[in-house]
Amino acid sequence: MVDPVMDDNGKLYSTFTCELVSEMRRLIEKADVITPNLTEAAFLLDEEWDINMSIDKAKDWALRLADKGPGIVIITSVPEENNHKTAAIAYHRKTQRFWKVSIEYLPASYPGTGDTFTSVVTAALLQGDSLPIAMDRAVNFINIGVRATFGHDYDPREGIMLERVLHTLDGPVQSSSYQLMD
Repeated sequence: MVDPVMDDNGKLYSTFTCELVSEMRRLIEKADVITPNLTEAAFLLDEEWDINMSIDKAKDWALRLADKGPGIVIITSVPEENNHKTAAIAYHRKTQRFWKVSIEYLPASYPGTGDTFTSVVTAALLQGDSLPIAMDRAVNFINIGVRATFGHDYDPREGIMLERVLHTLDGPVQSSSYQLMD
């Protein structure tokens, strides 16, 4: 599992270099699963980041990233429906299937949500969940965490309030919002 934490919103983090991007490209060749956000996928493919990227283009990027080695590619933070929703798009090379999980977009940003997403996907896959169920768990957990945090007078630099929502991971998937894509 590789979460190529390098950037967000179209820009590399200030402490990261082009050399790191090159090394991350080498690392993902060895990974079974990668979970880049849309910006990280752009850097890994040496493409231009586009806040209004289409779902079809995100699918193309997932396919191209899988061609570099990983068996599963999950691209997060893909906007859809005029930026009113956000999606995670996955490609599973072995089954040659694309999956999507969408949620309503909230204008909030919390550090660590990508790390948490990857942790939930990893745990779900290791416990035997299928890829779409693992994605569903992760997307919905992050969504619940963001919503639980958003209404509080809370410093967003602290990340989401994990303690308030951690218990939601104990039960079965409550709603399956994943979609198989053509």
